[in-house]
Amino acid sequence: MALMWAITIGFIVSLGLVGFMLVHFLKGAMDSRDSTTVDRIQSDSKE
Repeated sequence: MALMWAITIGFIVSLGLVGFMLVHFLKGAMDSRDSTTVDRIQSDSKE
């Protein structure tokens, strides 16, 4: 019975780590501040 609980808790912890890493790296790749530095909005007055 203890082995079953250890496997279940270990599986939940490993799923949590994978989920944390996924969110962490996606947040780094989708940095919203990059959109203003790469693609600046052109103003209409420069025509």
